[in-house]
Order: sequence, then structure tokens, then C-alpha cells
Amino acid sequence: MPTRLRCIGLAVAVTVAPPLVATAGAQSLLDRTPNLSGGWLGETGTLQFNFLHRFSVSAAPTRKVSNTPTFLLSYRLPFPVVVGFNYATSSDVVTTPPLPNEWEGFARYARFGGAVQLGYNQAAKSADAEVTVGRTLGPVRVLAVGRFLSNGYGSDTTRYAIGGGATLRLHRWVALAGDFGTLLNRRPGEKAAWGAALQLAIPYSPHTFSLQVTNTTTATLQGSSRGVDKVRGGFEFTIPFTLSRYFGRRKAAQGGAGSVVEMRAMAFAPLRIEVNAGATVAFTNRERLEHTVTANDGSWDSGPIAPGGTWRHTFAQPGTYPFHCTPHPFMTGVVVVK
Repeated sequence: MPTRLRCIGLAVAVTVAPPLVATAGAQSLLDRTPNLSGGWLGETGTLQFNFLHRFSVSAAPTRKVSNTPTFLLSYRLPFPVVVGFNYATSSDVVTTPPLPNEWEGFARYARFGGAVQLGYNQAAKSADAEVTVGRTLGPVRVLAVGRFLSNGYGSDTTRYAIGGGATLRLHRWVALAGDFGTLLNRRPGEKAAWGAALQLAIPYSPHTFSLQVTNTTTATLQGSSRGVDKVRGGFEFTIPFTLSRYFGRRKAAQGGAGSVVEMRAMAFAPLRIEVNAGATVAFTNRERLEHTVTANDGSWDSGPIAPGGTWRHTFAQPGTYPFHCTPHPFMTGVVVVK
């Protein structure tokens, strides 16, 4: 019978900064660590593309630089589930025989601060799972994860893992992150896994960027659960494609005093609102980046509206008032006053 091994890591996730609107539902590197997903889902109807590159340098005199990329593609369904896959090259998850290309398909469900992920690692021929538990207490967020690998590293052996990490929000657009894990009853060459990163949000865009140092190789559950004997530097860049910008049309809304327009998924919702003269319209930002509500003729302007913020404007005279977001001019809408 194959020996049953355990892989155990421990960490805590902490965020210090004014809390933002979204939690694990949004995809932001500022809320997770190099080796943990944090249970993110992304915005509904968003196609997510992330690319992670990690580099190692061989010993002297050659000092050859080797690149290990992991590409993630996923889609958030109308309910709290994201489906996708990771594809990694130069992987060391399976070394006998060497299988340098690694595929991991997965589905993740998140609700009430927790998440469950189920997937299959093609290289290891392993059904894998992860459970994430998180809780936010004011500016502090705590995470813990547990992992199950039915055929860990292609060895015909079930493996287990628990782990976590920490993020420290220094600014709305800057965070520090770190994580740690260890293997019990490790095999020769297996190391404790760790990672550290400087996480950056690109202002006025949905993109995030991370500079990382770690001793893991790929971003799959198996790749991020085991450390190697080389320190790797690298970066990760996230690119969400908001498909609702290109498909589907939002209906006009009828409203009276107190009508609300929301900014979400890089669009105003609804795109068109009809109100009576004298009504006040509230514009609420439901995203993680700042937006503006600016009249096309320049007669009124909200200025930057922070995530979670609301700006109100009273429309006294009948007419048609088109508006846009200055940093994101493709975001447009119109208020019709009767």
C-alpha cells in the first residue's frame, strides 16, 4: 500500500486599510498572496485572463535564466461560480516521467466568506480540491485554506495541505503580501513553500500587477503546495474582460426622486434613466476603481467617486442629459428629465 503523506502549511491573511466594496467576488491581487487564490470569483459575466511568470537562475558559470509561466483563463457565471483552467509550462509537478506542461481545470464556488474549489490536474492525473475560509473584521481579513490532492505529484499517493497568507494594504493601490506552508513527512527534496509580493493596482483601470519572490513553481493547487530548492522571482498581471460592454443591452429605467444609477462591471446601470423635473439621482460606485459622472457638455461633474462612494445631482429642468466617466470614456449614460 502506498504511504499516505500529509502536506501542512499555516498562515493568516491580514488587510490594513479602509475596506473596499467587494470581497472575494472581485479579482484583485491586492487581496491575495502569491500561492493562494483567496477564493476570488471575479465580476459576473467577466472573462478573466491572468499571466504569471516566475524566473530562476542556474548556478555559475552559466547562470541560465529559466522561465516558468502559468496562464489562467476563467469566466464568472451568473451565480457565485467561476470556471476556468490553469496552463503551466516548465512545470515540475510530475518529474517521472518528466511532464513539463501542466493543465488544471477547476470550478470554484464562493459564498458567505468561504469558497470550495474542485478540479483535475492533467499532469498528475489527480482530482484536487481546496476549501477557503475567510472573515473580514473591519480592516482585517483572515484566511485559511485546506487542500486535498488525490494523486499528489503523480505518485499514486493522496496528499493533504492547509495553508494561508497575509496581505497588508498600504494604500488603495498598494499592498504587501506573503504566505507560508510546510510539508510533514516530506520526501527528499520537498521544501516548505513560501511567497512574498508587492501588489499594485493600476489606477483608474481594472488591472492589477504583482512583483513576487517565492520558491514554488506553478500556480496550480499542486504547484503552489510544495516548495523547491530555488528562489524564484517573477510577476503576475491580471486582465479582466467585461463582456457586458460588448454583448447585451440594458433597458431604460423609470425613476422618481431618489433614483439610483450604479457603476459596476465598467458600465453605468441602467444606461438610461427617466425622472421627473426636480428629482435627485444618486450615482453609486460598486467597483474597486474610481469613476466620475461628467456631463458631456461639461456643465456638471462629480469628480472622482471612490469605491463605495455615492454622488447625487438634482435635475431641475426638463431635457436630455448625456454623461460619461472621464477616466473610462466608453462608460456612458443618459438622464431624461420630463
